[in-house]
Amino acid sequence: MKKFMILACAFMLACVSCGEKDSSGTSGESKNMLVKDNVSDGINVNENEMPFGATMTDLYAPDDVPISISYENRFMTAEEAEKISDYISAVNTCDAELMRKTCYPSYLDYLVEQYENTDVQNYLDTRHQTIANTYTNGDFDFNYIIINSLMDENDDNSDTGFSQLDSKIHEKSPDAQITNRKMVGIDVLYTLTDSDGSYSLSTRTGSDMILYIYTIDGQTYIL
Repeated sequence: MKKFMILACAFMLACVSCGEKDSSGTSGESKNMLVKDNVSDGINVNENEMPFGATMTDLYAPDDVPISISYENRFMTAEEAEKISDYISAVNTCDAELMRKTCYPSYLDYLVEQYENTDVQNYLDTRHQTIANTYTNGDFDFNYIIINSLMDENDDNSDTGFSQLDSKIHEKSPDAQITNRKMVGIDVLYTLTDSDGSYSLSTRTGSDMILYIYTIDGQTYIL
């Protein structure tokens, strides 16, 4: 995850490459986590020394979230996981109202302007169609989210790009109070209307999707 080269909400324009695979487990580790090779040997290991992905929690659709999600409960809250599910669902169904509740308002306005869309609905319609035409090669349905990696404020800004994103937020909302920042890499599994099987968006695009979880003015947002 290098610098601020990918605007989270514009991930669908940054994707390249192709490929398919069946749905599978997680991959990737946070830089500030220790890997313990002997976890499976019956040796007691401190939870903080366990590799990223060792304590995954699932929230299931439709009761808990709109799209099922698997996340690391040591490093993310259930509320943050729910917000990610809401964000992906908004992209999946082109739900402008849900996107307005999920993405920080002034940053969402910036994205609409950046990509010369008329409004949030037009922005989502365009992004959805881009995914279908360029990356999934057909009409898709996102149905599972896997958090593969996480960085926070303890990691180097050259990897997270938090300062650049902070500047963009404060440019649009000078009084915004940012109190927590996380960057996650996620894979989204999907099905196609004209074929069987489940596919990985990360395999199709060549990399995990990057999203930012920010707490601004006491509220959790996905950027």
